[in-house]
Amino acid sequence: MNEQAKEKISYYKTSLFHPFYAFYEIRFRKKGSLKIAFVLMCLFGILQCAAYQYTGFVMNKNPVHEMNSVSIFLTYAGGVVLFTISNWAVTTLFNGKGGMGDIFTVVCYSLTPLIALDLIVVIASNFVIIEEVMILQAIHGIALVYFIFLAMAGLCTIHEYSLKENIISILATFIAAAIIIFIGVLFFTMIEKMAGFIWLVVEEAMRKL
Repeated sequence: MNEQAKEKISYYKTSLFHPFYAFYEIRFRKKGSLKIAFVLMCLFGILQCAAYQYTGFVMNKNPVHEMNSVSIFLTYAGGVVLFTISNWAVTTLFNGKGGMGDIFTVVCYSLTPLIALDLIVVIASNFVIIEEVMILQAIHGIALVYFIFLAMAGLCTIHEYSLKENIISILATFIAAAIIIFIGVLFFTMIEKMAGFIWLVVEEAMRKL
């Protein structure tokens, strides 16, 4: 492993405990790694698939027999990508300084507590009784709060926003994401109907031949 790779891993570790410093270095001195970020996103998606199926029965209310691993993975990994694109689009209008790569890196690095602690929850859920479920729910809650803290700290740093500006931009990001989803669904619905219409025309033409 070369020195540059070691340095990027070092800053990844630092971001978990000193997010403002680490994300500043990642944004302005290019210390981040898109490869590490991509691996974390994939691990997050895989973990959600595992959690859906392998969470202990005392906590698992999912219809496992209807599980679609590809759909689950794409939902969570796609959610990260969608947030990245939406936040970039919004912060471009709000004079944010972070690029798309910076946003993606921040979000994926921030997923680390969810990946680590939720993995513990999935494994431990197979060995607990109902009375102990609250402990695992608390661990998941801690992971979620830590994720939000890291993401907020990272986005504030890379965009050079105040807390208020950051909160407004995140709210606008969710609105932008909803608009993108709506347009996407509308587009694919139109494509599906158009394809169906063309197929009917072709069938009718073939019958008359």
